[in-house]
Amino acid sequence: MYLITTRPIKDALNDCRILNKRGVNATASPSMKIKKENPHINFNFDGIFLTSRHAAHIVKNLKDKNIPIFCVGSSTAKIARSFGATNLIVGNSDALHLISLIKGVLKNGSNILWPSNNQKNDLIEKKFKQYNFHLFKETFYRVSSLNTIDDISLNLIKKNKVSVILFFSLISAKMWIELIKKSNLTKSIYKINYVVINNSIFNYLKKLKLDNVYISRRKRRASVLSKGLEIYKNLENS
Repeated sequence: MYLITTRPIKDALNDCRILNKRGVNATASPSMKIKKENPHINFNFDGIFLTSRHAAHIVKNLKDKNIPIFCVGSSTAKIARSFGATNLIVGNSDALHLISLIKGVLKNGSNILWPSNNQKNDLIEKKFKQYNFHLFKETFYRVSSLNTIDDISLNLIKKNKVSVILFFSLISAKMWIELIKKSNLTKSIYKINYVVINNSIFNYLKKLKLDNVYISRRKRRASVLSKGLEIYKNLENS
């Protein structure tokens, strides 16, 4: 029996090390790759909306490292702090909730820089308009799908040896499922248990008629790992 974690390879391998120490047969099965960028910013802004640690390297090039930086969660804040950021406002891992925190710090009409990826997010942009902030989205990292899922994961799925799969973002979940379809293994994933970090992924998997989907207690990596470990051990002992 195996557990699969679908984060980008370096992160997934860290997950595996943690889970292996707890007696879990964990393997990494990334669906996407990440390429960081450093665009030149030629306008003034009053704060930074930081929703991913993959964009935290923006702090390295800031002249004013005391500018308010609104971090989606503690892990993102930790990396921003390691680059020298000194004025961090940390959210609860919910990007939409993080926008409401800006309201208590910056004035209406403030310019907010959002160092993000090459994917569009209409919900966030709509929310900023509701709060009367000017949002400027710049691509600081690009995500793209891999060509295929790794051979180890494919073989385990074919042999029905995977009991739990962990998903941490909607983008990577969609990419992973598409790669499964590409490998003609869709019929093999319906009996697997899925642990996801938020409702968006939950709803997406449910629309695919996947029944055994669980949401982690908190929107954090550690909570997803904990829930996955719990389900894995329960299945192991049943």
